[in-house]
Amino acid sequence: MKKRLLFLLKIVVTAGLILWLIDSVDWQSVLTELKEVSYPLLFLYVIFQLLGNVISAKKWQTIAHFKGLSFSLKEGFFTYLTGSFINNFLPSTIGGDTYRALWLAKKSEAKAASISTVIFDRFIGLWTIALLSLICSPILLPYAKGHPALLITYGVLVLFFFVDLLITYVYCKQWFHQFVSHLPFFKLRRFLEEIIFYTKKHIWFTTSMWSILFIFVGLVLSNFTLFHALGSTVHILPFASVMFLVAIVSSLPLSINNIGIKEWAYITFFGLIGVSIETAVTVALLSRFIQMLLSFIALPHYLASRRK
Repeated sequence: MKKRLLFLLKIVVTAGLILWLIDSVDWQSVLTELKEVSYPLLFLYVIFQLLGNVISAKKWQTIAHFKGLSFSLKEGFFTYLTGSFINNFLPSTIGGDTYRALWLAKKSEAKAASISTVIFDRFIGLWTIALLSLICSPILLPYAKGHPALLITYGVLVLFFFVDLLITYVYCKQWFHQFVSHLPFFKLRRFLEEIIFYTKKHIWFTTSMWSILFIFVGLVLSNFTLFHALGSTVHILPFASVMFLVAIVSSLPLSINNIGIKEWAYITFFGLIGVSIETAVTVALLSRFIQMLLSFIALPHYLASRRK
């Protein structure tokens, strides 16, 4: 019942945002921008997107290696794309992250460890991009006056870091380890022990570096290329600062397949640095369409896994 209500809420949010987009955007201008797109830069965007998936797969492979789990870079790449395919076309089913965790669990026969790699993969990605957002916040602070969405976003990021530091402190304390070891619930105890593992190994720096590389290749450079393919002349530093925020807000599970949320984030935050509504929404929609097409590369891999 709870899942149905949550899904219904997502439908309502998605429908509301779509209606807002229809009313707010000059769609004739969007069509004009699409007709004038630079195909060489569009091709470069695709290359950056594929490289981003390779980097993400390598980061996940590195995390799994620390847990004693192994898979090839090729397997990780196609599993990542399969997760994207599921998110794009089967949003009401298991979800891309769950698919990755189940795939690795079946391959390694280590369910708790496999799930923990996906959770830590997600966490370190969010942690890294949130840190970059706060580091670059002085670039956007002049725009904060009269812009509550920006102030709220930065406030939430500061709170996130405070809570994260508190949780990390607790996880590193010996008394917490002893508390977990005496928990009567085996599955919960096993899961928490897997998470504690990441506080004992020096993997934060390595995985953060892979996250930074993905952020700059798969997010900043790819989207910067796409904006310029549509004729935008925005500069890289303010663009990157906004892109960090857009990526965080777009990932919030408030609508079906982040439809509407992503477009709202592009319009709201890129508008701060002078990007028009039409250009912002064109980039958001075009990137969504291309990413959906790229995820089809994983269709044979997904069908093969279903047969197994």
